[in-house]
Amino acid sequence: MCLSLRTLKRTKNGVLSFCNQSKLFQLVFNNLCFEFYEWELDAFRKHISELDTAYWEKMVSYAPTPRKIPIPVGNKCFVILMDTQEVIELRMLLGLNKSKVTFLHPWEINYRHIEN
Repeated sequence: MCLSLRTLKRTKNGVLSFCNQSKLFQLVFNNLCFEFYEWELDAFRKHISELDTAYWEKMVSYAPTPRKIPIPVGNKCFVILMDTQEVIELRMLLGLNKSKVTFLHPWEINYRHIEN
């Protein structure tokens, strides 16, 4: 473990941190812990961003488990299963689902102004 671990993002079930000494990113999500170099984290982010959750929910609807979205990890005999909410939270943790704040223009506000 790194002594100079800096937290980059945090959600309810996960933390994304960076270690300056080893130059590794640490992603802890639920009971999973990943350590990535920058190029590995970029590849993982790309894979998670391209994941079609609706497709997997439909294709594996017969599965008896509530988690139906497979995420292959390295070895072909090891697959992580997640549900849609977990994938959404993982995307938020990786900075893929950014909620943009948009400001209204004055003409977009439906307000009747009455001067006293």
